[in-house]
Amino acid sequence: MSKLLSLKPLILLILFNYVVIIFGSYVFYTIQVNIERTLRPLPRLLVGFVQAAVGLILILLWIFVWLSMYKHLFTREIRKNT
Repeated sequence: MSKLLSLKPLILLILFNYVVIIFGSYVFYTIQVNIERTLRPLPRLLVGFVQAAVGLILILLWIFVWLSMYKHLFTREIRKNT
């Protein structure tokens, strides 16, 4: 039972990734389409650059949140075990 409880941080990280992959793809698509619709009068290269920048920011945000969760959850588990 203690081995199962020690997997809790890992399960939370997997659930976080699952939620981001399932719901994040819809949110990402919606953001990209709205950017394209809003910036349609501008040159295509500029629209593509803005979409790429927003996509990069969202992906980096996901990585930052994931690493922060990883550090927080596993630090907490290590403190519990000592």
